[in-house]
Amino acid sequence: MKITDIQKTPSFGAACRHWALLKIITDEGIEGLGECLGGQSIDRLKHALIGEDPTNVNRLHRDHLWQMQGMGAGVEIALWDIKGKALGVPMCDLLGGKLRDKVRMYCDCHAGTYWTKEDYDRRWAEVRASGELDPVYETGAYVARAKERVAAGFTALKFDLDVPNPWKMDVYDRSVSRRQHEHIVTTIEALRGAIGPYIDLSIDLHGSFNLIDGLRICKDVEHLNLLWLEDPIRWEWGNVDALAKICMQTETPICTGEIFHGAKLFRELMEKGACDLLEPDIPRSGGAIETRRIAELAEMYHMSIAPHYMASAVAGMAAVHICSTIPNFLALEYHSANIPLWSSMLNLKNPIQDGYIAVPDAPGLGIELDETEILRHLPEGSALWS
Repeated sequence: MKITDIQKTPSFGAACRHWALLKIITDEGIEGLGECLGGQSIDRLKHALIGEDPTNVNRLHRDHLWQMQGMGAGVEIALWDIKGKALGVPMCDLLGGKLRDKVRMYCDCHAGTYWTKEDYDRRWAEVRASGELDPVYETGAYVARAKERVAAGFTALKFDLDVPNPWKMDVYDRSVSRRQHEHIVTTIEALRGAIGPYIDLSIDLHGSFNLIDGLRICKDVEHLNLLWLEDPIRWEWGNVDALAKICMQTETPICTGEIFHGAKLFRELMEKGACDLLEPDIPRSGGAIETRRIAELAEMYHMSIAPHYMASAVAGMAAVHICSTIPNFLALEYHSANIPLWSSMLNLKNPIQDGYIAVPDAPGLGIELDETEILRHLPEGSALWS
């Protein structure tokens, strides 16, 4: 079997996030679905892959896809899809077989309605000028969203609490004012009170704060039994000592890793005890091959992984296959509760049921696109594939 062509869709989606899909076409008529992260050009892919055997995923990963990082991982998904279809087995079987029939999802509930950097920056300026907290960041708004998601069946939630606020003393310094600190802690307390002791709750700080204030937050929420607190200080390559210092001084579990590409960048985190859980992004961390390597490393340190994920439902179903095969898997992120297209773009409608996604058992990814639905979201006059 040989690759004869690669095609992609225009960028499509909602105002807050856009996706671009790709398909790899073979001389045997089998096609594989993947994703173009960031909507990159596929010219380099065509030059590297046309004429190659798509079923030799490991060699193509080593020779070409590794260097392409996120784009390469999106292509790797399509290769697994082709190989599974050629052999008549689901992707999880190619990875050694599934350990679970359904994959637990945790719902990222964000902190409001501002999804783009432009909106976020605009609101930051408006909040600081007004001296008042935006209503979408009030504690009551967090609590309402938490109750909504629990009612939908989710057993794990995550919220952002590094939000625009009028209490920040300096826009460049990473210190946390006493009033901002109080808002963060009291909001987490309100969330825990609203959802009870048995729903898992995580908080993301996006690396926004300095070491002293990040540690203070971690210690002041120890009594709330968080599943994890994510990135209290800025991500760093090659220097994880500051994060290790926080991790060793708090009982709050620390989670990090969403921006790292490849297993080697996770090694120092584990060796220095700089976190308690890992969150490799699927697919940006390197697709199935690298994600499983990361998980295997984590298992040697008695750690679980909770993969980060913000791509389309195509990459999402690949992530479900991957996570179904990993022993030390905790939960997979669901970052699109506000994007109806995510749940309607495949033949499998509304795949999340009661906080879980069943692992597809059809060959390859086990999915097909609902092309009519996707066409409704493309720029006017655009073809689906080009």
